[in-house]
Amino acid sequence: MPAFRLAPNERFVRAGVLVLVALSVGWNSLGHSGLPRLPVPVLSGALAAGLLSGAVLAMRSCLIITDEGVTDRRPLSVVRVPWPQVTGFRVAPSGALGGGYCIVVDRPDDRPVELLATRAGGRMALRNDLGDLDRLCWKLGELQRERPGKRPGTSPASPRRMTDPG
Repeated sequence: MPAFRLAPNERFVRAGVLVLVALSVGWNSLGHSGLPRLPVPVLSGALAAGLLSGAVLAMRSCLIITDEGVTDRRPLSVVRVPWPQVTGFRVAPSGALGGGYCIVVDRPDDRPVELLATRAGGRMALRNDLGDLDRLCWKLGELQRERPGKRPGTSPASPRRMTDPG
């Protein structure tokens, strides 16, 4: 199976907000905003640089599917789940900051893994977002079933919706 990569659209929003905050902090440190200046321009410059590096980290979020398994690249970490540890996929509410829904990898040891690169909707998930997650969940289930050397006895994907999306 060729590797493919899924990058969430939400990462552009996160990075854009961080860039805007960094620009406003930098503008304020120069004294152009009319607001009280931050006391130490070096400190505000370091804060702006930190926010810009956070924007770069936010843009690195993606989901990578390979022959070895599923890799969720997050801004500060990487979570890998090998195919033998995958028993299914489902759409569920995210426990991460900001809420929303994401695809969850079910594992045989009853320790599910949230794929945060698939998170959608924030606090108010739109119907289209959930439909996209359902379709992606079905696709991941198909990839799991089609992969060579599949472990016998593993269950297929268990999506939230019972009808075929296609």
